[in-house]
Parts: sequence; structure tokens; C-alpha cells
Amino acid sequence: MRAKRPENAKARTLEQRNARVGYLMISPILIGIALFSVVPVVFSLFISFTDWDMLHEQTWIGLENYREIFTGNMLGIVTKNTAVYCLIAIPGAIFFGLLLALAMNARIRGVALYRTAFFMPNITTTVAVCIVWTWLYNKDYGLINNLLNMVGLPSVRWISSQAYAMPSVAIMSVWQAMGYDMILLTAGLKGIDQTYYEAAQIDGANGWQSFWRITLPMLTPTLFFLVVTHCISYIQMFDAAFIMTEGGPGYATRTIVMQIYNTAFEYFRMGEAASYAWVLFAVVFIITMIQFKLQDKWVNYDV
Repeated sequence: MRAKRPENAKARTLEQRNARVGYLMISPILIGIALFSVVPVVFSLFISFTDWDMLHEQTWIGLENYREIFTGNMLGIVTKNTAVYCLIAIPGAIFFGLLLALAMNARIRGVALYRTAFFMPNITTTVAVCIVWTWLYNKDYGLINNLLNMVGLPSVRWISSQAYAMPSVAIMSVWQAMGYDMILLTAGLKGIDQTYYEAAQIDGANGWQSFWRITLPMLTPTLFFLVVTHCISYIQMFDAAFIMTEGGPGYATRTIVMQIYNTAFEYFRMGEAASYAWVLFAVVFIITMIQFKLQDKWVNYDV
């Protein structure tokens, strides 16, 4: 036993040295996370309780910023706009992504080319996509209104009307995101064991029944992932509405993140902007937790 003690001590020393080397190797990324993520988050929480315009010292005002947010009208307006956007964009992207995935899963000639074409909008910069769609939506010379005029329908003020502006932005987002959803859902389809379909065919099930009883339940883990990630992403939507409508007409397309931006960099009310940011964090966190709590009721994990 005495002979083994030096070996154990040597092993512990080697393990400690390896641990120090490992921590040294990851220290740059840890320092980066601390400086550019942790510190700004903590600082934003602090300034949410202050009155600060970036030119003068912070003045501690406690919960006054939060009181102004919840007693004012803007939080309700931007929350409603964001909700409308999400309720159109998230189901739309997943639905059309599923249709494309089902089509691309078939044995058709040149399927790789089609997949690439449908996925291209997702890797194209949002600025370029928004500029193109702004031209398409133009009331006077846009392609969409020209097509409507060709069949005898009047032109529509797509992004200059309060009724159509937010749905128009959401439709653009659906077009941009459905290729990404197609790729993930295609991977989900490839992962379904074909023996399920063979058993269903023996039992006399048709294609529609196989889709509802086999395909859709087996895709629920992928659908759950898309719903969660799209919710987190789309609730924070800013660039599309900012580029296409600048939040207008009026406040029709002003989202929560755009309200944070305007409050901070247009009105220089940094404390109030930080309060909006923490309200947004709370909303995203609550919605995500609810989704994880409800997943047991509809997500099927095949084992």
C-alpha cells in the first residue's frame, strides 16, 4: 500500500496540472463571455433602475421605469404587434417548410438543386431580402400589385397601410425561413423507420392516414425544436420591420426590440430601454418554460 501512495500523488499532480492547462486554454473565451455578455447583462439590470441619458450620471429611481412601462400605452402596442408577427410567421414558416420537406423527400430528379434553391433565402442577408420585398410590395410598380392588376384586382398598400404592414413583413419572414425549416424537417423525415409505414400498409392505411398517424407524430421533436427556436428568434424581430417600414405606418410594425432601440438611441432614455429589455427577457423565458412544460402532451420521442 505504501508503494502506491507516490503513484497516487503523482497521478493527482498530473491531473491538477492538466486541469490548470485546460483552464488556461479556455480562459480567452471565458474572459470574452464575462466582458461582452455577463458584465453588460448585469449593467443593464442596474441601469434599468436608474434615469440615465449617457451624458450625465445615473440617478437611482428604483422601479419607476417599470411603472412607466406598465402604465403607458406603448408596451401594449408593441406587444400586440410582436404577437401578430409571431402568430403569422412561426406557423407559416413551419407549415410551408413541412410542405417543402415532404416534396423534397420524394424521389424526384434534381432534388438537391431544389433544396439549395429553397434554402438560399435563409443564408441571404436580411437587408438584401427586405430591399427586394420592399420593391415587390411597392404600390405603384411592385410585381405583386402588377399581378393583381392583371387579373382585375386593385393595388394594395402592402407596407404603407396599418392593416397590411405587419402581415406583409411576416410573409417576407415566412419566405425567408421556410427553407431552413425544410432542411430540418427533411432530416426528421429521413430518420423515421420505414417499418412503421410497412406495417401501416399491411393494415390497410392510406397515405393520408400514414401521415397523420406516423409521419406527423414522429416529426414532433423537430417541430418542437422549430417552435421554440422560432419563438425566441421572432419575438426579438427588429431588422425586417426597421428596414421595410421603420416601425410604421404609425406604430403598426413597431416591435418590442424596436421600442428598445428607439427608446435608447433616439430618445436616450437608457434606463427605460433597459427595463423594456428585461421585460422582453421575462416574456421569452416564460414562453419557453411553458413550451417545455407542455412538450410531454404532444411531443413523441421514439425510443
